[in-house]
Amino acid sequence: MDQVLRSFLLALTTITAVFVLFMVMAEATRSGLSPQDIGTVLPYMIPGTLPYTVPVALLFAVSVVYGRLASDNEIVAVKTAGLSAMSMINPSLLLAFGVSGLLWFLCGDIIPRANHTFKKTLLGNLEEAFYKFLKKQHEFDRPDWPFFIRVRDVEGKTMIDPTFKRRVRGTNNPDVFDLVIQARRARIEFRSEERRAIVTLEDARTEGGLREPVLFLIDGQQRFEYPIPPPKKGALEKRVQEMTDAELDAGMAENLAKIRLERKRQAVAAAMRFASGRIVRTEGIGPSWKVEGIDWPGLREAFSQFAYWKLHYNEYRTEKNMRRALACGPFFFVLLGAPVGILFARRDFLSAFISCFLPIILIYYPLLLAAVNMGKQGMLRPEFVWGSNAVLFLLAWRLALPPVRRH
Repeated sequence: MDQVLRSFLLALTTITAVFVLFMVMAEATRSGLSPQDIGTVLPYMIPGTLPYTVPVALLFAVSVVYGRLASDNEIVAVKTAGLSAMSMINPSLLLAFGVSGLLWFLCGDIIPRANHTFKKTLLGNLEEAFYKFLKKQHEFDRPDWPFFIRVRDVEGKTMIDPTFKRRVRGTNNPDVFDLVIQARRARIEFRSEERRAIVTLEDARTEGGLREPVLFLIDGQQRFEYPIPPPKKGALEKRVQEMTDAELDAGMAENLAKIRLERKRQAVAAAMRFASGRIVRTEGIGPSWKVEGIDWPGLREAFSQFAYWKLHYNEYRTEKNMRRALACGPFFFVLLGAPVGILFARRDFLSAFISCFLPIILIYYPLLLAAVNMGKQGMLRPEFVWGSNAVLFLLAWRLALPPVRRH
């Protein structure tokens, strides 16, 4: 037990560090994170890796330790003493059960909160995100923003040789401009609460825009301001991976209620109008004479919304089942890995680990991924996510454990 625990902690630290390193490199390349930013978001990246690194680390620990014990004939000595080999495996199963319980709690609350905080940290500071993007791309071109911005360089929060081009209002073409402002230097102050940005320029000159004043001289500085468009819908909204179990339960209850009530309401309304012969809307001669028929556009909308609610309901249920299945993964990994390590009886830790991990890579994760995708689309029941764990249980119970338990 002590050897398994030490090996597990060492493997978990190593695998998590490698995992997080690749995530940090990818995010830093995509978002232009500074070392200070990396230090800020790093604590929120680690929890999300645990459902994947913990089972692998525990599998590595038991395959190495039990493979070494079997190669030293210690398992044979235990059987010779009249004890079952399961007496050697049970402590590791108990450890795996405890680790699975901890992951169960983390997956339901801590990890979703950490994922959401990570996203808010990246997107929450508009000014910091703007300057990082501008320093990396040297231009800021979003059709929903009133200005196109290009710079030669960015030093801190100062733009060098910036060019601002104002988009023409009321046109669908975002590449049409009616004003160009050039300056030697410029700074932008974002006031998110007021949804506006104030630009301060040095040595500015304008082209176009003669119908209205653009630059204002305030305290000896040239300034202009423009409104900040509202954030895109869903940018800071919680994805399903960022919802706690309580939020998933509330979402499932809400969507299920809509599905049931809307179906009944539309069915009753359509049936009553159909039974009375009011199938289509009829207009009479008088201004107030009309017969209300079945609301066919409303029915189509209801069916469309019904599919939307059903999709979200399946998505929430599948996500919750996936978290539970991943949380229980360490137990099933140990249930298979420990006896396989004994059967192979190898001192070579890498061979013992690969012998256990390769079938898991080829069977466990593809089954889990397929069940999750099909469950969220409503093609399978969400409970089929547990099928990957069931396969590991059958492999362990029917193939790996019987030879080990046999005296």
